[in-house]
Order: sequence, then structure tokens, then C-alpha cells
Amino acid sequence: MLNFLLAVGFLAIAVFYLKHRHRTRRHWRQIRDMIGAIADGHRPPSFIQHDEREWQQIALGLEKLALQRERLESQISREGFNLQAILSSMSEGVMVVDVDRVIRLANRSLLELFNLKTAPVNRGALHTLRNAEIDAVLREAIARGEPQSREIDLAAPSRRLAINAAPVRDSGGAILGVAATFHDMTRIQQLEQVRQDFVANVSHELRTPLSIFQGYVEMLRDYPDQPKEEIAAALDVLFKHSKRLNLLVEDLLTLARLESHEHEQKVEPIAPAAFLESVKRDWTLKFQAAGIHFGLEVGEQLPGICGDGFQLEQVFNNLLENALKYTPTGGHVTIQAERALMSDGGVELEIRVADTGSGIPSADLPHIFERFYRADKARSRALGGTGLGLSIVKHIIHSHNGTVRAESRLGAGSTFILRLPEVA
Repeated sequence: MLNFLLAVGFLAIAVFYLKHRHRTRRHWRQIRDMIGAIADGHRPPSFIQHDEREWQQIALGLEKLALQRERLESQISREGFNLQAILSSMSEGVMVVDVDRVIRLANRSLLELFNLKTAPVNRGALHTLRNAEIDAVLREAIARGEPQSREIDLAAPSRRLAINAAPVRDSGGAILGVAATFHDMTRIQQLEQVRQDFVANVSHELRTPLSIFQGYVEMLRDYPDQPKEEIAAALDVLFKHSKRLNLLVEDLLTLARLESHEHEQKVEPIAPAAFLESVKRDWTLKFQAAGIHFGLEVGEQLPGICGDGFQLEQVFNNLLENALKYTPTGGHVTIQAERALMSDGGVELEIRVADTGSGIPSADLPHIFERFYRADKARSRALGGTGLGLSIVKHIIHSHNGTVRAESRLGAGSTFILRLPEVA
């Protein structure tokens, strides 16, 4: 009987041990599968449900680990999106390289600056950008551990860039790489050159009349008892150059207002035919006095336009003033207006101001709308031009969303073609 009871006890213990071992193995397999799922970035479909405290604690820990991983991934995703949004919106090129100067990050602006077809990640900066100066700046920033700045010139495409390279460090201060920004200075350089040329041109234009003023004023001061005829002649010269100075200052102020957009346009509907008839009336007597035939040809169904009437009058005053100066007696000046079709099917008003004057050399034609540019400098000054009229014309027409261009041959006259969009 005792042996039977012992046998039953051993059997019960064996059964309990086997069941416990099977359950434990099953739980460990579940834990292994859950850990594998978490490691692969997936959320386990379920966690261990058991009454035993130890298994509940393990399951709770794994659940917290999975939730924390999800939060971290979500945070990393948001930060990555924010970083990409910032880099994509920056006009400056941005590049991050490691200590071996291998590119780890580059934004779209960098690709555009260097005409790169694809993102150059995991490629050497020197091999990708093919510029030894940029590579030298990166090497200096890594070697010295300090920000480096330099302006460099690119040959192809022709651009001037300002590069700023700053070391990137870890929490312990060790250098991990360099973050470099590239700013395109080409436009700024061009504007600076334009400013310098403008100042030089203004100084040149003012120097001649001012020196004449000074000479005649000194003469009148030192020799006040000269004959009346000589004094009158001197005053005529002073008056002539004072008018020239006044015209120059007025044109400079007009151009400054147009470029700074200080003048608020009074935009209103304009009937082209009536507007051009008014322009013709204003100039008819001047052309008659010069012995020049002046005509107006208006097509049918001209499109209506909107604009600042005073500014558009300035456009035609400048163009007709030039035509009057450069067209000889017996010549012709004509304004033609017609309806013109655009390439996209839209409609524009095209106005041509044509003369039979001296014309413009082909080499000068691309530059005539530049400030102070004169095709015939000596003759233009002799006729009282400031060299700013056509620049004012260009600014006004562009501010009306229109275009202006010129066609001319030396000795065969000139034609200025204006196009203004139709307003429904």
C-alpha cells in the first residue's frame, strides 16, 4: 500500500513537472516571439495573460517597452519630417559630412546649386562637388574644430557662393563631422556691380554740367564788367545746363520711385484708342514744328487695358521725345495699335512706335534699356538726353505686366514694340 501511494505521488509530481515545464516553455516562446516582434519594429499581437505574478511583470515590462518604442519612432518620424520640411524650404544649400568628408545629408537647394541629378548621400564631397576650395574649407573646420567661412567662384555654372562650415560635436565634445551652408551671392554681386556702375554714371553725368557751371560762375565773378553780350551768352549756357541738370534729377527721382515701388499706381480702365488720340494731340505741334510727319494708326476691336494713365503717358513721352530727336526733317514717326494673340490663346494690346531716324547699331540694341546707356553718346548729350528715358519706359511697362522691346537697323530707323495684357 505504501509503495502504491509513493508511486502515485511520484506520478503526480512528474505530471505537474511536465505540465509546468510545458507551460514555461510556451511562455518563453511567447516572450521570444514578442521580443523578436519588438526588435523588428512591430507591436506584438498579444501579451502573456497569466495569474502568476512573475509572468505578469515580464508581460507588463514588454508591453511598456513596445509602447516606448512606438513613442520614440513617432517622435523620430516627426523630427525627421520637421527637419526635411526646414531643409526643403531653405534657399541656401545645406550639406552635412562626417569626419571623412563623406556626405550624410544634402537638401534640394544644394542639388540645384551644383546641378546634381540625384542626392549625393554616402559619396565624398570632393568627388561630388569637384571643388578643391570647398573640400579645403571642410578639412579646416574638422582639423581646427572652429567654424570656417569663405567665398568661392564656381566655373560651371558660373556663380559666386558664400560657404559657412561649422563642426558638429557629440555630447562629449568629439567632432562627428561638419554642417555646411552655401549661399548664392551671384545676384548680390550683380546688384553691387549695378550700384557701382550707377554711382559712376551719375557722377559722370553731373561732372560736365557742374564743371561748366563753375567755370562760367568764376568768370562772371572775376570779370563782372564784361560786355553785356558776353554776359548774356554766359547766362544762356548756364540756363541750358541748369535745364539739363533739372531733367537729370527728375529722371533719377522718377526711376528711384519706380524701382522702390514708392509710387502707388492709380490703376483704372483705359480705352486705348482714346488714350492714343490724346497722346497724338499733345505731340502734333512739336512734330509739325520739326518738319516731321506724325501719324496714328489704330486697328479694330482693340482690347481694353488697365493701368496708371500718368505713367503710361510718361512712356509715350519718352519714346516720342527720342523719335523727335533722332528723326531728321522730312522723316516719319508713327504710332500703330492693334490686337495681338498670345501663344496661350490670350489677347494683348500691341503698340508700335516707329520712326525713320538714324537707327541703333545692332551691338547696342541689347543694352538700350540699361540706365545711362547711349548708343551715340556724343549726339545724345548734344541733344539733351539723360540716358534714363528708356530705362523708365522698361520699368513702367513691366510694372503693368507688359513687355517692351526694340527693333532697329543703323540708318533705317527704330521701332519700339509694347505689349500690355487685356483686361476683361
